[in-house]
Amino acid sequence: GSCSQAIFATYGEHLGLGKVDFDTAMKIASAFSGGIAGTGNVCGALTGALMALGLKYGSDANPLKINVVSRKLLDEFKSINGTTICRELINHDLLTDEDVQQAFKTGAFANCPKYVEDVGKILDKMLDDDV
Repeated sequence: GSCSQAIFATYGEHLGLGKVDFDTAMKIASAFSGGIAGTGNVCGALTGALMALGLKYGSDANPLKINVVSRKLLDEFKSINGTTICRELINHDLLTDEDVQQAFKTGAFANCPKYVEDVGKILDKMLDDDV
């Protein structure tokens, strides 16, 4: 699975109050790998977390709450890692098969588990604090 799937499948079932099962969460998050479909944009772990936060805070009585909560997540991750952009985190483009092969050869994805862990810790703290 991808970074996005790891986060969304982990949190989606719980935050979706049973409306999103593991398999559905994996399918929903599948297009967000490699910074959204391999485009190197926002880190997949973050997009997975944003979807999970949407399950909890989306369409809330306060429609701005999801933006506030989402920005808190993005800002915290950026303060730890310097950026929220996948291609900057892994120092590689992923647009072609050759790019992906080169990224694997050079170990570009070696820090991805750390980014997933960072997002999980931030999300856990936010949910514990019920931001």
